Amino acid sequence: NFHLSQNVTIDYGHQSMGAIEGSRAPVEHLVLIGRDDESYDEEDLGVVSNSTLRYLPHIVRVSYAVVVGDEAKSAKPPIRSLPEYDDFQASVLILDLSGFTALGEKLVAEHGASEGAARLAQSVDKILSAMVRRVYEYGGDVLRFAGDALICLFVDDQEDNKDAGSDRNVELHEDRRRHSLLRVRECCLQVLGHVADLNDQEGVIFTVHGGAAYGPVRRFYLGMLSPHPGDCTYLVAGTPLRKAGKLLDVASAGTVLMLGMNFLDEKAPTHEPFKITEEEGRKFYKVNCTGVKMRRFSQTQYGRADVHIHSRAYLGTLAARLCDRAEGAMSLLHNELRPVAVIFVGLHDLEQMQPDLQRRSSMAHNEQYKAADMEVLGLMNDTFLALRRITHNCHGAVMNMLFDDKGCIFISTFGANSHDHDPRFDACMCAMRMQGALSSMGMERFQLGVSYGDCFCGQVGPTERADFAVLGAEVNMSARLMGKAEPGGVLVSKRVYDASRKHIDFEKSEKIHVKGKDESFFAYIPRARINRVRSKGSLRTLTVPGGSTRLLSAEKPFLLMPSREASMDALMGTLQSADDGMPEIVFLTSEPFMGKTSMVGQLGDSAVESGFSVLRSFRTSLDSFTSYFPFRQIAETAMQKCAVKILGEKPLEQDTDSVEETRDLMFALMLLLSREVLSKTDRAILGSILPDVTDSQLMSLLKGLSPEALIKAIVDSLMKIFCLIQPLMLVFEGDGDIDPASWNVLKTLMERAPEECPRLIILVLSRNEMNLPESVAHFKEEAVKVELKPFDRFETMLYLKLLLGIQGEEIEIDEKMLDTVHDRANGCPLYVEYIVTWALERRMIEQDSESKKMILLHDDVSEETAIPRELSNIVLAAFNNLSPTLWDALKIASCIGYSFDAKVYKQLTNAMDLMPKVEELANLYDAFELSIDSNTYKWKHQAVFEAVKSLLIKNQTVQIHGMIAEEYEKEGSTDQGLSLDAGMRRLLARHFLLAEKWEGAFDQYMEAGKQAEDTFNYPEAAKMYEEAIICQGKLSYRPSLSSRLLPTIKLGNCLRELARYEESEAVLTRCLKEVEKERALQISTDTEQMYVLALTVLATLHQNQSKYNQARELYEKALPIARTVEGSSSSLWLANHIAGYAEILRKMGELEASEKLHREALKMREDNSCTELELAVSYTQLGCTLIGLGQAAEAYERHRSALLLRFKYLGFSHGLVSESLNYCAEGLSSLSRSEEGIPLAMHCVAIRKEVFGTAHPAFAHALSILASCFDAVGRQSSAKGLLERCLKICEEAFPKDHANIIPNLMSYGRVLRSMGMYEEGRNIYERAVKVHRINFKQGQKQLQLDTCLKEIRELTEEMEKGPDQRSVFLSESDRVLQHVTDRTVDVDADGTPLIILTDIGRDVDDEYALMLLGALTRKRLVNPLAVVTTLSPSRKRAALSKGSLDALGLLHVPVGIGSAGGVEEGRELEVYESAYRKASASIFEDGMNLMLLSLSSAPDKSVRLLGLASLTDFASLVRNHEDLFVSKVKEVVIMGGLEPLDSHDTLQPDTAYNNKCDMESARYLYERCQELGVPTVTLSRWAVYGCPVSNELFDELCKTDHMVATNLRRVSMTSINELWRKVNLPFPHPGREKLPERCNRKWFCGTFFGKDDIRRDGSASIWDLVTKLFMYDPLAMLCCVDEYRHEFFRWTTKEVNGVIHHFVGVSESNNGVIDPKALCNKLSYLFRFSLRESLQNIEESSN
Repeated sequence: NFHLSQNVTIDYGHQSMGAIEGSRAPVEHLVLIGRDDESYDEEDLGVVSNSTLRYLPHIVRVSYAVVVGDEAKSAKPPIRSLPEYDDFQASVLILDLSGFTALGEKLVAEHGASEGAARLAQSVDKILSAMVRRVYEYGGDVLRFAGDALICLFVDDQEDNKDAGSDRNVELHEDRRRHSLLRVRECCLQVLGHVADLNDQEGVIFTVHGGAAYGPVRRFYLGMLSPHPGDCTYLVAGTPLRKAGKLLDVASAGTVLMLGMNFLDEKAPTHEPFKITEEEGRKFYKVNCTGVKMRRFSQTQYGRADVHIHSRAYLGTLAARLCDRAEGAMSLLHNELRPVAVIFVGLHDLEQMQPDLQRRSSMAHNEQYKAADMEVLGLMNDTFLALRRITHNCHGAVMNMLFDDKGCIFISTFGANSHDHDPRFDACMCAMRMQGALSSMGMERFQLGVSYGDCFCGQVGPTERADFAVLGAEVNMSARLMGKAEPGGVLVSKRVYDASRKHIDFEKSEKIHVKGKDESFFAYIPRARINRVRSKGSLRTLTVPGGSTRLLSAEKPFLLMPSREASMDALMGTLQSADDGMPEIVFLTSEPFMGKTSMVGQLGDSAVESGFSVLRSFRTSLDSFTSYFPFRQIAETAMQKCAVKILGEKPLEQDTDSVEETRDLMFALMLLLSREVLSKTDRAILGSILPDVTDSQLMSLLKGLSPEALIKAIVDSLMKIFCLIQPLMLVFEGDGDIDPASWNVLKTLMERAPEECPRLIILVLSRNEMNLPESVAHFKEEAVKVELKPFDRFETMLYLKLLLGIQGEEIEIDEKMLDTVHDRANGCPLYVEYIVTWALERRMIEQDSESKKMILLHDDVSEETAIPRELSNIVLAAFNNLSPTLWDALKIASCIGYSFDAKVYKQLTNAMDLMPKVEELANLYDAFELSIDSNTYKWKHQAVFEAVKSLLIKNQTVQIHGMIAEEYEKEGSTDQGLSLDAGMRRLLARHFLLAEKWEGAFDQYMEAGKQAEDTFNYPEAAKMYEEAIICQGKLSYRPSLSSRLLPTIKLGNCLRELARYEESEAVLTRCLKEVEKERALQISTDTEQMYVLALTVLATLHQNQSKYNQARELYEKALPIARTVEGSSSSLWLANHIAGYAEILRKMGELEASEKLHREALKMREDNSCTELELAVSYTQLGCTLIGLGQAAEAYERHRSALLLRFKYLGFSHGLVSESLNYCAEGLSSLSRSEEGIPLAMHCVAIRKEVFGTAHPAFAHALSILASCFDAVGRQSSAKGLLERCLKICEEAFPKDHANIIPNLMSYGRVLRSMGMYEEGRNIYERAVKVHRINFKQGQKQLQLDTCLKEIRELTEEMEKGPDQRSVFLSESDRVLQHVTDRTVDVDADGTPLIILTDIGRDVDDEYALMLLGALTRKRLVNPLAVVTTLSPSRKRAALSKGSLDALGLLHVPVGIGSAGGVEEGRELEVYESAYRKASASIFEDGMNLMLLSLSSAPDKSVRLLGLASLTDFASLVRNHEDLFVSKVKEVVIMGGLEPLDSHDTLQPDTAYNNKCDMESARYLYERCQELGVPTVTLSRWAVYGCPVSNELFDELCKTDHMVATNLRRVSMTSINELWRKVNLPFPHPGREKLPERCNRKWFCGTFFGKDDIRRDGSASIWDLVTKLFMYDPLAMLCCVDEYRHEFFRWTTKEVNGVIHHFVGVSESNNGVIDPKALCNKLSYLFRFSLRESLQNIEESSN
């Protein structure tokens, strides 16, 4: 190191540089550093921080160095007055990047203006940073970043002036000159080599050229003493700078020219420049690529110094902004892409200010030159201050004032530091004012150029030395326009001219040609302002209505734009139509900010006033690739509104906060489930829209659903909610961005709305014309279309009058004001509102009393600048003073999306602290709004979102998404990390994708796809795998075969599940070919496994397509390889392939081979401890094979094992459970136990109907099995109807002549034959033979074919017989009649014979009695001979009774249709609905005949008659068949009531409901029983009241999932609410029907609530308040069993004519119940026993 004199020394490692004028820093060997303390305050300490130092060159740092210490704040500044200059010797190096403009234009052409400028800025910054580091490594200093160039200084020490001419000093000077130039040379070699190397790495086309010279240099300090940025500037001038600039002009690309290097070659000409080439640089850099170690101004052994705060004045205002926001902000967000105007001012009058130390031969000469220099220095200072002031007044920022190769240049920018003003007009006005100021200062040799365009604005350079730069093609254009301007003149670009021509007079220049442009073009010369004529009348200042200056606040009233009345009328018309019951769909389109949001808001307000529920949708960042996303918010809000409505009608009185809790989605869901608004299946279906409401178990219910069936199911579920909250308005926001599946939901909604939800209006908003899928193309004609267009000038005038509140007055808008507003608003209503607000806040709009016009005020300084010209500037103006961290949050949020889930980002961005900042922006700056559920943030204004987003450049968005992705990964990788579900995986994949981290995106898309598959969401899974494939294609390396093909195979599998067979086959075939190609080159475990996978997946597809031969061929290739793959001999992987092949063989009829393989696969799964659900699959597959082989017993056991395992894990409503139910029913039927199989098959049909819909093959298969069971028990009519439905579904669902239809055809043919329909049956079998031959080769499924041919032969033979020779055929009704007639009644073996008279369907206790009958029958305590239904409509009641008995496994119990039960002719009472209520040919048309036949078949005095309804039929039996009655009937048990026993000598019926239905019959029956000596047993309501049951019983029974139990619970809720409605009607209102007068409101409250009254009317539901329910008929049924009768009841007796009659429930106080709790427990046990037994004890066996 050189240590020269007692000056400050800065250690650069390679060489040292002495400071100038050591008196300024009277401390030896200082190292200049900034303060690192984050809490450090520059103003408080009086010195600057590191964040400031990096933006200052070292010469400024040295000049303002002060001693460190406690007195630093009070230290006087080193420079005491300005302006000032000093002289010294130095080398000047100017380095310029070639190809800047060409690359910029290339990037703009390839990526667009914004992205092109951003990419250019990134490249330039990377190159410049490398160059800067090299300069400092070699002891240089970067004075200025001049666009794409660096001006560098290599300072040398000065000799003592007194001895300037001495030989010693001359020699020392020469030595230092050489040393300085050598350092510059080595620096240039490093720069050239490094840039060339970066070019090679980055693939860019930059080259460096430059010039360097040594000599006297003058440094200037201009401005005023101040700590405020922008108040000062520094310049360096001198001969070396001029020479370096000239050398730069002649240097070719890749070379640097230097003067004064002839000492290296004495033969070289003295004035010939020395050339340094890129090739030399490459060689030098290769050897010295690490450069020299640079000490980056950090603490060393030399000590420490601070830099005085006055040095901040040398920061440009833009660099100062970076300093101010550096702390706590993200450096990557400092950079922005903005539309910027740039002014270049060439100050050639100041170029004479050049030092020439050699000319100072004497003190006199020195003083003379100094006086002249001070004069020019003063002019230079005045010029800087004037241009600075004008720039700031015009809302601009000073960028630079410097000497470079163009001379003395002043540069200012507009639009880079705020969003308040239009930079084009501001820059043009500024240039004109600069022109005037320079002329007034006597300058003549100046030029100005102004240009405008998108530029990169932000930091360039490394941490050692950086600056705020404005980079872009328009910066160069400004400099070139300056060079083409006439002396004293201004040239502006066309963009500047277009924005300013209405306010400034221009003259078109001659065509000019500039560097970097191929063609000549016109520029424009601004001449003068267009003056406005002010009115001379008096002015009245206008204020905003209401005194608020926030015209656009959320609270302001809606103002209908005058030209929008027709559009608003059209919207209101659709609302009225919907309110009248005519559903409407409306498309509202417009460009951004045309007022559609305001109109929709007003329409929504009107809808709410009319009673509509308004539901809105919007998209969040989690919704990428999600089907049905537009319905997510709508469905969630709809469920919450439903819950609120339910609680409003029937609040949970124990929970006063319950309405508030409905805001929680799960609370609302569970409430809707508990009130049976929704079912468990609805929950699964809605899970396809709202993943949070479901789980994988429920989602598996969707497996096998076609997209069409799923859409139907979604609409089914939505309609249940929508119907409750209609009238309804659905608003779909988001620019019409609706996925195809959601369009199809809208289509189905509109098709069904007229019948189900007629008061519906759907509003779809879009910026462009709707892009509709083909399936909803009809909406183009059917939808109401409303389009909002930009305002014309007249419309702008009308809207201005409206906004200013003068629309009804004789006041007009001044033409110039109208021109200004309309021109700037460009037809945008929102912009008109913003302009008016802006002007009113500044009191710029006034009324001129003379002209009676509203005028826009102005002044000579800032008339036009007060009104912004860009909407983005105006909307962002409110955020200009945000803190850096809040600006960061705004930008990050704009990257995430228009709306985003608060919970997700609160969890995942702890490091960024994002959500608290978003919350602050929402609360204090109105930037965001929070959804009702407090989960979703949404930008308050679309304009703000788009304006913020436009600031970001590509590398920032990439880095932001990368940071978010890293946060996800970081959280997910910890032990307590996040559990990433499919939605989170989607989101993470999106962030990785936008961060261009392809491998991470691939991994996350694969995981998201897998999780979507696991939940059977195949549409989403397919999209995930498609995205994964795209990401994989962008990887920089070739993945392994398995990684490469796995997403494609999974995609093919998803397409198969979606029944998109052609697409699936194309994908999988392509995959197989690629594996085969790879396998031909190399065989490995990886290739073999992928080969097997590709073969088997394609085989499965062929199996689904019934291409069994192709599937078999593929499996026969795959299986031998699978067996040989290492480690697979006993693996589950191999077991799956073996089972797949076995299934193909089973389908092809090769059952023995299939059985062998299935047993092998089952053993492997058992040995390898697979899951129980996987075992269930094996049991099922083996069971199906065994059924075909006739091994029914084992087949049933296998299927039952599968059923128990599936029920254990999946629940009864699961699709897989229904499959096992189906196969168990089939097995029981094969074992001649069809009566046991029918309840299972009925449940399977019900489950599959709800899960798959009525058009799905799975539903058809369930119908087929149920038909087979009915056929086996002789109910061919029922079987025939089921098979006809089954065949219709199959014909529509499968391709023509599909093999799967054959078994159903055979079953149908068999039923037709058994019904005597021989010809029809033969035709069906012939069709089966035809289909078989189409699908199977000879020998395949031969048994099936032989069976069909045999049936055809036998049917043909039967048809050829004569009528009297044919087989005897019995109809279904005849079969039942024969069964009743021929049966033998064994009282000892089967229990007490029982005939039941019921009005089932009236209320639920009749059907509970049948449920109890199932238990008593199975326990052989009673033997039901007949069930007869009474009470009109008794036919419907018979159908319900038969269906219930079938479901309970009591198929042998005959059912007959009884009388109207005392109901007047033509009137029908209610019969509740159930899925199992079906008409049947097995029902006796004459219930009386059924009773007679049943009595005839029974032993004498053995039958009990049980009356659970009107006693009309029993009375008729006694009246018309008295002898039979007396001989056969043991006892009559009646659910009714008696008058007090001591009030009459005989039993007299009271007013109980069953008695009152036909009181005459009731009296007759009691009278004749007593006269004939037939005992009666009467159970009154008081006995029932003595044994109330809890609601919990209903819930417990529903846990069996039995269809009867679940239906009865539903009906119970409905029935109790209906009874409540009736008791609230006055007696004898006809709506009370037969309800006695005593059953009033008070009775109901006391009976069911245990209260005197409640605060609800008859229209409200009361189910939740019920504490007691009563089992009338089950208790009567229980009394038919002597054991239970005596165990649970205390009887009162009355003897009449020597016969004892029993009565229980004499009064409220004497109800006769011995132990209510024991009785309830017995009922519960028997009910559960009945249900479990009918379902083969599934529930009990699985536990």
